Amino acid sequence: MFLISSCAKNKNHETQLDTSQEETDVDINTNQESFTEEFKKCYVTFDPEGHKGNHLFKVYAQSTTKPNYYWGFTIAREQDLSDDIYSDQYRILYCKEFVYKGKEMFPTGYTLLHHGESEFTYKRLGASEPTGGFHGREKFTEISFLIDGNLINDSTTEFKMRGCKSFTYIQKSIMYREDNAHTEDATHLKTTKISDGGYFTKNTITAKDMIPMNTCFGSVVSVSVDVVEKGSAANHENVVSFNQDGKRKLEGYSDELFVWNDTKKLSANIESKFSIYNVYATQYIWDTQHYGKYYRYFQNINLNAGESWFFETKVTFDKL
Repeated sequence: MFLISSCAKNKNHETQLDTSQEETDVDINTNQESFTEEFKKCYVTFDPEGHKGNHLFKVYAQSTTKPNYYWGFTIAREQDLSDDIYSDQYRILYCKEFVYKGKEMFPTGYTLLHHGESEFTYKRLGASEPTGGFHGREKFTEISFLIDGNLINDSTTEFKMRGCKSFTYIQKSIMYREDNAHTEDATHLKTTKISDGGYFTKNTITAKDMIPMNTCFGSVVSVSVDVVEKGSAANHENVVSFNQDGKRKLEGYSDELFVWNDTKKLSANIESKFSIYNVYATQYIWDTQHYGKYYRYFQNINLNAGESWFFETKVTFDKL
């Protein structure tokens, strides 16, 4: 059983990732060849020391319409136990577009998920920064990884391009207050599954003591500007063009949003469901130079001691 605790010993040396190939455009043959029928819906590559001496997964999810295109998710263990960050957890770091030619994945140069948070975080009343995920103040206590529902039982052996239908990781963690005493705030159960041309994440938090929420970002997705050129909300009546001016776009009480880029032939559909205030949660795109970041949130509500909330987000990428 691939199950380790947060006190697992970290490697002292650091292995640098070779990102040169990922940054290189390739000449893509977009014709769908018959051999693509033999391609798997997902491929998983694992390097036990690939991210700063820690675990690194590359998970490639096949496009549902163009079977030689794949979305390459990078999932890694991030560890920084300084007081400012205080983080030891697994996260989706980013996602890029690839073309598969039967033996090797070739990067197109396009990014789907930018560096940042794409799963869950919240901001406590009085805190200067959000808690959890990209923002730190979170440490895992248990982690497990599954391929097609089967646990990976070896956390030390590298493997490449293991074909499957889905990849899932389940992380239990503690979230902490913004203080140097590292006061425990809540437990966090995160289940993230990559399959069917995208990913689904369910995040459940349970308060250790009453948490006065300034903002609970139940759904957050750092969609790259390579995808965010135009967008519309669930009703598809109001189409906006993004200009990276730092403003909020498509803001409203809805639980679904669609963004796309006609030039780069990429799209993303985002769906969200909350266990609390689902009808009243607000969604929008923060239109910046780096990403069109999707938020769905509510504000100024207390999470009482022992109470649990859950949040679900489904993101599906595709070719136009």
